[in-house]
Amino acid sequence: MPVFQDAEHFYRVVGEFMKIPSRPRTIQELRQWWGHSPAYYENSDEVDQVNQIGEKIRRSRIAIEFEITQPNALICIDARQPKKGGNYTVYLGESIKSLDVSVKTTGDIAHQFWGGNVNVPLALMTGKIKVNGSKKKALQMLHSIMPAFALYPRYLELIGEQRLLSLLFSSRKR
Repeated sequence: MPVFQDAEHFYRVVGEFMKIPSRPRTIQELRQWWGHSPAYYENSDEVDQVNQIGEKIRRSRIAIEFEITQPNALICIDARQPKKGGNYTVYLGESIKSLDVSVKTTGDIAHQFWGGNVNVPLALMTGKIKVNGSKKKALQMLHSIMPAFALYPRYLELIGEQRLLSLLFSSRKR
């Protein structure tokens, strides 16, 4: 059984996660979003981490597409011309023109990737992740988003995705 039920589930989890650093955030926003969750506690470092990720992506000026299979989904990040006060724009289900990088993988691998469970060089060599375009920009993007790997499990907990969280931790034990 695939990790994500369908494209909407993928967008609701991964797409919304990718939107969090799309503009500078505050602790008040986190409280508003997740303060009702029993898993919520305040860690001001998380806001700083989110804002640093967004800033790094903004500075990269990258246009990147993530084509997902199982389920079929498409997420694009455009940091070439961010909106005023923003870091980048996220497009769910639509492509953008003149990409720098295109990444293709499955929903299962994407989930494990965001959880920090994927050895990227090995996944590239085995074809679990396929990349077209600027390898330099792809590596810059990877470096920019690596701090998000620690935030993803917490995010899953806050949005009540216990099944996805347990799948992350069960694969770490292998």
